[in-house]
Amino acid sequence: MYTLRLTTNFSAAHQLTNAYDKKCNDSIHGHNWKVLIEINSKKLKKNMVIDFTKLKEIVNELDHKNLNKLLPFEPTAELISKYIHDKINLNFKNNKNTNIAITVWEADNSSITYTN
Repeated sequence: MYTLRLTTNFSAAHQLTNAYDKKCNDSIHGHNWKVLIEINSKKLKKNMVIDFTKLKEIVNELDHKNLNKLLPFEPTAELISKYIHDKINLNFKNNKNTNIAITVWEADNSSITYTN
């Protein structure tokens, strides 16, 4: 089993209309998001689990964006982790030997992990 790990980040703004905190409801605000991508795979393709560059390109699509305008859902950390997961998972169609976990931090002490 191979385990690929990539830690990267992006800066982006969002507004959460359903947030518990009124200040998140009322105004757009930004974060320096941190992302950990972990992929476990029994098989290699072209001698790699996946090219690190492809993973960085997926995350970089979010960089310096207003996530409310870019994404078709309210951009919570939970849904951003699933979004990144699903985009990466497209590269592993029909490969049941791969497990992907995406952890997204919107602050140093606040993270969520989505896995298949």
